[in-house]
This record gives sequence, structure tokens and C-alpha cells, in this order.
Amino acid sequence: MVTTWLGDMAGQRLLDVTEARHRGAGLLHAWLHFEHAITVGLHGRGDTLLLAKEYPYPAYDETRVGPASRPDVLAGFVGGRLVDGAIILGHDGGAVCAGLVLRFDRGDLVIGSLGDEWVLAVDTAPETISAQWTTQPFVGG
Repeated sequence: MVTTWLGDMAGQRLLDVTEARHRGAGLLHAWLHFEHAITVGLHGRGDTLLLAKEYPYPAYDETRVGPASRPDVLAGFVGGRLVDGAIILGHDGGAVCAGLVLRFDRGDLVIGSLGDEWVLAVDTAPETISAQWTTQPFVGG
């Protein structure tokens, strides 16, 4: 399912990223808005990155929901065209998606979940994390 989604999104421009952030805490959820596609929500759960076709929920209590803004890593890819993508498998060796490498025309975005913490990086995952992940081949070859 994730492989199919990556293949379908290749060539599409990332129009916007919506984030849900709790005041004083980090990222809770993110939604990717690609042109010509349904919004996809990203949810980290333990060592698993879940993708769901859904729209962002409204802000509540001390949770802000709105566009990603610099200096946030996700904001740096808005306007970029997705060229290719790869699935990252977790340390348990199962076929569970722990993250994604999204290759844009302006660089690679690494998104993942490890131990209930978000991993967001440009170009490569941090060394301490990459040892626990296995990146599969890019779907476009």
C-alpha cells in the first residue's frame, strides 16, 4: 500500500504541510498535501509510521494545527516536486513501515518514528538511528 502511494505521488508537487503541535512539546501529527491527491496524514506510533488518507483535525486545547513554518524541516519541502520515495523498515525486521525517504527535486526528506519520537531529517537519517533502520530500494529504481 505504501509502495503504491509512493509510486502514485511521484511527479506531484507538495503544496502544503499541516502540523499538529502541542504547546511546549514537539510534533504530534503531520499531513502532506500533494497536488492532485487526497491529503495523507502521518502518525507515529512506537516504531511505526502510519499513513492515512485523511484531512487534518481542528485545533483543540493547547494543540496548534496549521501550516508548517520555517525553520521546521517539513516546511523546507513545500513547493518541491516528489521525484521518488523509499520505505524504511524498523529494527524488528518485520515488514512494518518505520519511515519514509521522500526524494524531492530539492533533496531528500527522511520522516520516521522511533520509540514514539519523530525523526525528521534532510538528506540522511541521523547516524544513531540509521543503524536501527533498513531503507528499501527507491520505488522508481
